[in-house]
Amino acid sequence: MPATARARAARQRLRGAAVRRVQARVFITLTSDFGLHDPYVGIMKSRILQRAPELCLVDLTHEITPFQPEQAGYWLWCSYPQFPAGSVHVAVVDPGVGGARSIVLLEAAGQRFVAPDNGLLGLIAQSSPDAIAYRLEPKALSALGLSFASATFHGRDVMGPLGAELAAGRVRPQQLGERTALLPGSLRPAVRIGAGFEGQVAVVDRFGNALTTIAAEAVRSIPDPQVALGAQRFPLVKTYAEARPDECVALINSSSMLELAVREGSAAARLQLRPGAAVRVLPGSGGRGGGRRDGGR
Repeated sequence: MPATARARAARQRLRGAAVRRVQARVFITLTSDFGLHDPYVGIMKSRILQRAPELCLVDLTHEITPFQPEQAGYWLWCSYPQFPAGSVHVAVVDPGVGGARSIVLLEAAGQRFVAPDNGLLGLIAQSSPDAIAYRLEPKALSALGLSFASATFHGRDVMGPLGAELAAGRVRPQQLGERTALLPGSLRPAVRIGAGFEGQVAVVDRFGNALTTIAAEAVRSIPDPQVALGAQRFPLVKTYAEARPDECVALINSSSMLELAVREGSAAARLQLRPGAAVRVLPGSGGRGGGRRDGGR
């Protein structure tokens, strides 16, 4: 083989090896209510990378409202489909840290989730037919060199490092504890109500959009769907730009979930919405989504 051909083949082998290494990297996401003012996120990352420096760490968000595990669970529910199979998600919103609550591992949709058993993983478990949850046992954690060294920071001591062990393939879920049923939390996927669906406002994002637990497929299954909040009806549009300035509308967002929005304004402030508020999708009777063109006013 000529020298130039050998060199070309060597470069191709190196490129192929580099691609395989990139493809082999496992994602581990972090979600918490820690914020970035204090060093807690950095400390947790240090413990993860000390165990598995090859991991690809992704900060999903650390701005969850303090002490709101269901909010973290909703964002994780909406976000995990954006990650490849085999990803590991560590979520630490843990107002009961050090108390009687357990730490759990959930397998669902080809991915793994580590979190306190406080309702955080309820939406994912309820919406995934293949979901299996395990309650972590102290003896199994001890075998991995993990212990509850602090009564106040189990994200550092257990959840983060365990996520690293799972992502590195050094432990299987079945080795960590017995199967268990998770606490469902206060949010639930949309349910069938008569000819329509009912869900809940789950979170309010920084723009004031009210994101619900009603998935796009539920909306699309309803003929000429209209969106109802109590006695108010809202037109269903495809984009924010279709709404008039200050008009309240409903649309399917980038996570394929139904949301209520005000163009260049806050739907939550306008409608005085809080998480848990009931939202319905009902069959309409013609027109743009069957809703009144009054923006809910």
